[in-house]
Amino acid sequence: MTTRIAIDSSVIVKWFKKGEEFEREALRLRDDVLSGTINLVMSEWVYLEVVRGLVKAGFPEDKVIQAYGVLREMADLGFIEVMPVSALLEKARELEIKLKLYASDAVNLAPALMNSVDLLSEDKHLLRTSVKDFVKKFGIKILRLRDFYHLQLGEP
Repeated sequence: MTTRIAIDSSVIVKWFKKGEEFEREALRLRDDVLSGTINLVMSEWVYLEVVRGLVKAGFPEDKVIQAYGVLREMADLGFIEVMPVSALLEKARELEIKLKLYASDAVNLAPALMNSVDLLSEDKHLLRTSVKDFVKKFGIKILRLRDFYHLQLGEP
């Protein structure tokens, strides 16, 4: 059975940046995506947020470009469904207003709501109780990496 889940850059950056908290879980997620047991959906804005995260962490330019290329290739091969920001604008605007989110956080949350799938995130703004309570009304959860396999797949 394939699990479909939305994702943001706070998780994807852990695929490339060594020593991150929950690195093991993030790499397992990447492997499960590549094996086809998990399908990801994300906004196209995530590409640039991953670039920003790696640049901010001091990654060399060639490594940043390589990481960007890996993500684009994963999407081109169908491992990640990428939603254009233009398709997310109305929902993101609504989320910015109702939840007082930054634009990037609203754009990252919108694919989850529009596809009725849970969101995997380590972003403190999206993990706020008010945001979690809001999406719960739509049958959606915002999960952290440490909880994903336990809650979603029934593993200890």
